[in-house]
Amino acid sequence: MTASLIRSGYQQRTRLLRCTTSIPNLHHNVNRPTNNNSVGAANQNSIAITSRCYSSALPIDAIKSSIKSSLLEQASKKDSPFWDERTNTIPLNGLNGHSRAVDLEQHLSDVSDDVDAPINKPDPLDEWFLESASLSSMNRVRSGRQLPEGVAPLDPHVNDPFFLSHPDVNDISATIGNDLVGTDHPVLNSAARYFFSGENGNGKGKQVRPVMVMLLSRAMMHMNSQLETSTPQLSHTLKSQRRLAEITEMIHTASLFHDDVIDDADTRRGQPAAHRAFGNKMAILAGDYLLARASIYLARLRNVDVVECMSTTIEHLVRGEVLQIKDSRTGVADMEGYLRKNFYKTASLMANSCKSAALLNHASPQVVDAAYRYGKHVGVAFQLIDDALDFEGSAASLGKPALADLNAGLSTAPVLFAAESHGDVLIPAMARKFKEAGDIDLALQCIQETDGVQRTKELAAVHAKMAMEAVVGALEQSPYRDSLVHLASRVVDRSR
Repeated sequence: MTASLIRSGYQQRTRLLRCTTSIPNLHHNVNRPTNNNSVGAANQNSIAITSRCYSSALPIDAIKSSIKSSLLEQASKKDSPFWDERTNTIPLNGLNGHSRAVDLEQHLSDVSDDVDAPINKPDPLDEWFLESASLSSMNRVRSGRQLPEGVAPLDPHVNDPFFLSHPDVNDISATIGNDLVGTDHPVLNSAARYFFSGENGNGKGKQVRPVMVMLLSRAMMHMNSQLETSTPQLSHTLKSQRRLAEITEMIHTASLFHDDVIDDADTRRGQPAAHRAFGNKMAILAGDYLLARASIYLARLRNVDVVECMSTTIEHLVRGEVLQIKDSRTGVADMEGYLRKNFYKTASLMANSCKSAALLNHASPQVVDAAYRYGKHVGVAFQLIDDALDFEGSAASLGKPALADLNAGLSTAPVLFAAESHGDVLIPAMARKFKEAGDIDLALQCIQETDGVQRTKELAAVHAKMAMEAVVGALEQSPYRDSLVHLASRVVDRSR
């Protein structure tokens, strides 16, 4: 597979390779005993061939750029074999001549003797509900922000998501910083703990992912009446779920270290980005170190379904960055491709963390699927609101400069919505990554004329509604279930 992906880049080197392989044969002929006239002729031929070879050779930078472009183009395609597990493993019918069909949804115990079969069924990512964000349907979508039937109104002391989850998550950052990421290297130690030990509270972020994991866990326990009595099993389950929440936050924070280096960001969570404080190399190493520590604690959960599920999120983070790099090179993205990239970068971790919480709780397949869909749609909504806030928020409220995406040359959802009707003037500016004078003002004008920010919020509301319906349809009524509904609503209505 790798050879087929880079073949187009190496085709441009064919003449150079041919030349370099022919020269040794020529030298071999020169060294043979022969008369002086033939030696002189051979030397002249060697010089002439060498001159032709190097005069026709491509610069090494051009070769590297061609190969990189070819790889990015292949890897960014939705159905690219680059990411297909089947192209990187032994075929199922190739083991000792035996052939066996494997159902992707079977439990691990049914496929334990087949290391090539994935446990978790891949998400086709083929439905984004874009039609629901059209201008003609805005009134209908707004009605979707109402709470589903049977959900109690928000009560700060009964079903508020951050109130209910506080006993479980209030010290997660301290636990990670003090107990889980310790190292004897002082600089790496400080860098790895950078977002877990902020004295003013900015460093730890919103902690939405741990909140989701713990609320889902307790909502499922309520269904099974596990919360009524204190048992060793309850203690073990809560400890495992708490560790999963910590792992989720570690993976997310590691991605921030890497993202900020790639994007050359200046601030994060109201303070200097990690690479501004420690340098690029140490920031990257700190991110790698967090992923390594997260992987160790993930393995200690002793649940291979969860290990595969959470490991997938790390692959997805890479896929999302590959898609963003491609978009940054061309400046233009389509809306479905953009949402797919957002799923890989943001929603996948939420979706698979929620799914893992259900797997740790030994929930039914229906509840596992609902947990995944809840996390997925909350994640999509979360990133869409981030896109909208980039145009409406301030540096103080966002923890980063306003219009940061536009200034970085990124075309987010409001821009892509505006490009649907103003593509003739907006797409050239997108391709230039808004680098020419007046490009950003043009983009802002187009977004305002097309209600791009509002349509982005409406699409976020659609996904929040899908998240609410997922948990309401699968979980019994309880303050924990209702708090998950209110969390989805709060994601859409937040201002930072």
